[in-house]
Amino acid sequence: MKVNALLQDLFRAQWLIDVHSIAGFAPIVQKIISGEELVLGNNGVHKTLIASDGSVIVNTNAILTLVDKNGRRVARNEEGGYEGIPKGTVAHVYMMGAVMKYGDWCTYGADEIVNAMRFANENENIKGIVFHVDGPGGAVSAIGPFLQFAKEKKKPVIGLVDAAMSLHYWAMVSVCDWIIADNDVSARFGSVGVMCTFQDTKAVYEKLGYKFHEIYPDESPHKNEAFRLALEGKYEMIKEEHLSPTAKKFQGAVRAGRPNLKEEVGVLTGKTFTADQSLEYGMIDAIGSLQDALAYIDVMLDLKNFTQSKY
Repeated sequence: MKVNALLQDLFRAQWLIDVHSIAGFAPIVQKIISGEELVLGNNGVHKTLIASDGSVIVNTNAILTLVDKNGRRVARNEEGGYEGIPKGTVAHVYMMGAVMKYGDWCTYGADEIVNAMRFANENENIKGIVFHVDGPGGAVSAIGPFLQFAKEKKKPVIGLVDAAMSLHYWAMVSVCDWIIADNDVSARFGSVGVMCTFQDTKAVYEKLGYKFHEIYPDESPHKNEAFRLALEGKYEMIKEEHLSPTAKKFQGAVRAGRPNLKEEVGVLTGKTFTADQSLEYGMIDAIGSLQDALAYIDVMLDLKNFTQSKY
């Protein structure tokens, strides 16, 4: 049986997400369960992109565009890849909507987004990355690829953001050298926290005549213990062993990525803030535009002494 990564995360994952966004997945889940056809738009078209080392990166048409130093979009070839990238090009990488670790046929995954960043990171003619972010968060498992990329990155990454909550904010503070809110109206930041969600459907199935048996040997008394206690309404173990460690890592990452952070009430405990508030508290660096993001790439090339040649 083919595993559906999206459905698995929706049902079983821990989440770094603004809770109001979860309801938006209900129609998708219902269609998957009922076997209905999901109709994809243009963003569902799979193209192939070849990285500089010859490896294949898929699913990048809607998450990666290249723009040369004159502001013109670099054309793709017939296979959807790039050839002859001009020196001084800027890569635009997009992370929009809730994110899971692995891409599926209806959503781009952290693996695909980071692979697009790696493509830009490896190409000697690309001088930097504008990371366009707008989303409520995603699965805890999706943060790993971004943390790994932060260790590999050798070019400036400038975040240009409408909304960055939970996972999106963690990913952004981990990989970006400068963070710009692209407006002071709808832009929001924060929701630094973690949650888990699950459904106890046992009573429903018992009414249908199902009987449930869970058998553990004497050698496995702690198997699934936190989850079993949670089903009984005892949440202390699942919070202590699963949720709190992730929340503390999240808080530590924000402190490390935002050294001038003002730890006002809610900044590290789950509240969300407007662009003006986020700037005041040191959660972001500026409120601006794409032109500002492009300018800061050159600033960072000088200030951070990045290893690639000047453009």
